[in-house]
Amino acid sequence: MTDTNDVLDRIYEAAVLPQFWPDALSRVNQLSSVDGGALFVASDQVVRWTATPTFSETVAAFIDEGHMPGNARNSRALALRHAGFVTDQELFTLEELDREPLFAEFLRPRGWGWAAGTVILMPTGEVLTFHFENQFQRGPVDHRSVGLLDELRPHLARSALLSCRLQLEKLQASLSGIEMLGYPAAVLGGGGRVLAVSSGFDKLNSVVVAKAHGRFALRNASANGLVQQALEQIRSGHRSPRSIAVTGSDEHPPFIFHVIPIRRNAHDLFLGSEAFLVATPVGRPKAPPFEVLNALFDLTPGEARVTRLLTSGLSTAEIAKASKLSVETVRAYIKSVLRKSGMNRQAELVGFLSGLGGFGDPA
Repeated sequence: MTDTNDVLDRIYEAAVLPQFWPDALSRVNQLSSVDGGALFVASDQVVRWTATPTFSETVAAFIDEGHMPGNARNSRALALRHAGFVTDQELFTLEELDREPLFAEFLRPRGWGWAAGTVILMPTGEVLTFHFENQFQRGPVDHRSVGLLDELRPHLARSALLSCRLQLEKLQASLSGIEMLGYPAAVLGGGGRVLAVSSGFDKLNSVVVAKAHGRFALRNASANGLVQQALEQIRSGHRSPRSIAVTGSDEHPPFIFHVIPIRRNAHDLFLGSEAFLVATPVGRPKAPPFEVLNALFDLTPGEARVTRLLTSGLSTAEIAKASKLSVETVRAYIKSVLRKSGMNRQAELVGFLSGLGGFGDPA
């Protein structure tokens, strides 16, 4: 029999190590005698989720087939404003359950169809849904199970909030290497939402404008369109960095904005960081230190050293001589760096890191 204290330990462990959420949800299943569990995190039309092994295939199909937008379960639960778990039979009449497509066409054919869920609004703007489902043949989630879930709800909410705060701290720390150079930088999430910024980002007011819901835009409409396009490509799986020029004026110097994909952990549920946005003033080339290269591309010390020398203008042979390495080893390092950065050409990498390249190739 599952012990309540053990379940609480698993819930708070997941706050620090999000990869353990499926295990925590499984423990909740066992304690409350339900068959499957899931956690959905929704923000800016982006939905991230995790689920117990028993339920993950169904949840994946639910998301992939587009059932989340307009989900009647969530909308009705939100309308109730109930600070606890509610069951399907509290949200729908039996006649509605029989004809609602979510149940009749999706859940019941897969063997599911009775659930208890709760919706939690986070201060970060994200909407959390903890969802626990019974197989259809077992019948509705009973009052005893709902009572146990209600007892766990404050702990689930606190754990999720702690995960958000820890992720924010992690994102802020990820900017420290870039900040060493004095380059303004930000971490962007779904929909271009700004999640964290370096101390110098507020100096870009002449070229960057704040938008509603924590989003940003470049004042230059053409450049802004390219940035938004780059973010859309990242969401669709295109992992190459992109450099976008913003012409100067009497008010500000020309800049290059680099949109750099963040290689997220597969279990990163909260705040969904997608990209670094780094603003580099033209005419200020500098070989980045290891901390910056590591933050951007997760390079080894050897790869970072070769990349810095490459950015300084040395040839492959000169780098080999300066580093006391063979030319073949230097080429292998460069090849690895290109793979990690998502770039195809050595010149593209050099131009990107020096802040002088990428004008003619927004892709």
